[in-house]
Amino acid sequence: MSNYRVALGHNVALASLALMAPQPASPGVQFTRRVFFGDGSALDQGLYVEWIYNVVEDAAQLSSILTPLGLMTASSAAVTINTRNQLFVYKRYNGMAIRPEANWENYFDRNVTIIIRNLVVLP
Repeated sequence: MSNYRVALGHNVALASLALMAPQPASPGVQFTRRVFFGDGSALDQGLYVEWIYNVVEDAAQLSSILTPLGLMTASSAAVTINTRNQLFVYKRYNGMAIRPEANWENYFDRNVTIIIRNLVVLP
């Protein structure tokens, strides 16, 4: 079972994060750039995550998705999230949530993708 959680603001404790309802699908934390060093090690830069909702059934459900992220009243918001990393282990991150564009197909809002970027992993 997934355990995606969120709270407005940075550095919020895990116990204070609200469970997202409904839960999104996500490929996990990704990066925009990978730098390889001479010794063979890699540095991942520009961490972000996509929370994907295949179908949003109505305005009430869209509100229940956007409100905990602070995106009903703003186009972006500072958040603390609990999401899967590249190894599909849940970790807590600070980031900036971005309101998705509407994509209306056949009456329902489909493939709603919330991008949370500038991720910084928290201890």
